[in-house]
Amino acid sequence: MDKTTKQRYGVLIWTEVLVLPLAALALTLWLFRTTPFTASPYPWLWLIPLLLGLRYGLAPAALCTLVLAAAGIAAHRLGFSGQAPPLIQLAGGALAALSAGQYRSRWREQLSAGQARTDYTEERLESLTRAFFVTRLSHDRLEEALIAQPVTLRGALEALRELSAEEHGGVSATGANALLQLLAQYCRFESAGLHLYRNGRLADEPLAALATPAPLAHADPLLRYALEHEQTAYHSIDQLVELEQGGSYRAVLPLIDSAGERLGVLVVRDLPLLALVEENLTAAAAMLQYFADESWAAAQTADLRRTLPYCPAVFAHELIKLQRLHERSGVHSTLVVVRARSADSQAAALDALYSARRGLDLYWREPFGPLAAGLLILLPLAGPASARGFLERIEGILRAHRMEGGLEAAGFGVAQVPIDQRPPLALLRECGIEFDHRSALALLRERGIGLSP
Repeated sequence: MDKTTKQRYGVLIWTEVLVLPLAALALTLWLFRTTPFTASPYPWLWLIPLLLGLRYGLAPAALCTLVLAAAGIAAHRLGFSGQAPPLIQLAGGALAALSAGQYRSRWREQLSAGQARTDYTEERLESLTRAFFVTRLSHDRLEEALIAQPVTLRGALEALRELSAEEHGGVSATGANALLQLLAQYCRFESAGLHLYRNGRLADEPLAALATPAPLAHADPLLRYALEHEQTAYHSIDQLVELEQGGSYRAVLPLIDSAGERLGVLVVRDLPLLALVEENLTAAAAMLQYFADESWAAAQTADLRRTLPYCPAVFAHELIKLQRLHERSGVHSTLVVVRARSADSQAAALDALYSARRGLDLYWREPFGPLAAGLLILLPLAGPASARGFLERIEGILRAHRMEGGLEAAGFGVAQVPIDQRPPLALLRECGIEFDHRSALALLRERGIGLSP
């Protein structure tokens, strides 16, 4: 009801309150001039304020009672009526009318409060219904994403590790195609191409492509930005809406190894809108960095094994790549050191841990020498919280092998070393690995890397 309608309705109510008692009194005077208030044993005139009180509330009932009493007294004094309103009848009629008005006002207040609660409940129900509908859509979308994306980043890097093992330096068409298929599965790239540098210039034709291969658009603004700043470039969602000429690509990721050599560039022409987010592209950049570092890490592994000839080649190779991955992309990994405190330590505990290793983790048996029992565990993509979860898991494994006290009771000490900006040799040194200091310092000096004492 608008404001004008409310005003008209209010005028109608007060007009009815003033007119009805006067009309009823006039009719009674016309029928019973001498005894208008006592012509019948029942006081019919007081039904008017009673009914108006029940209909409109306390204030209209009081006004109607006042008008009826004043009109009756005035009619008697002016000679139109032979009887003034009896005091007892006036008091009883007023009490009945005011009671009816009070009842109606209280009932109206309760009804308004109940209606307000009902409106609030309906509003909340509507809001919850909308939220449930959005949650249901989000749940369905997540189900679709999980069906289409059944791997995690750990699984993706495990697949890249297997792919890198098949590569023998450089980037081949087979490896590039396998990389793009992995990116399509994990990052939901639908149309993309990998272009390599040939004679200092990006090749026009892609080495590998998703969907239909297309020539490289050298004038694309994202491509120029990615090459100039050597970092991932992409259009955000609001830019896609506002841009009239968005270029040929939705994202461009440079392929640069840890030595700083530009190997190529990955251009993404099409991907789902919900996949165009920083987290998804950061994961893609980490996978590209891991893939690009294969040849560089192989040379670094050879240098590391010159200082640590008994270090497993796969372990050294993976440690170097993960350290560089953290340096370039901020991806956390951890080294877990398990070392015997005495000669009485139970070697069976190490056997139990070694037999329960996960697919992506790497284990180095006896890293402290054949006479010092121990285990060095490399946990890729595991920060401090994941490392603590891993330690709880191995304690559960030991309890399953009837070693109730865990590693402490078996005589082993445990330490965590996060993989950070320090070079691999410094990380291994903090783990307690002994190596030839002279050859190590010479190698570090040759590489321009300082090693803190």
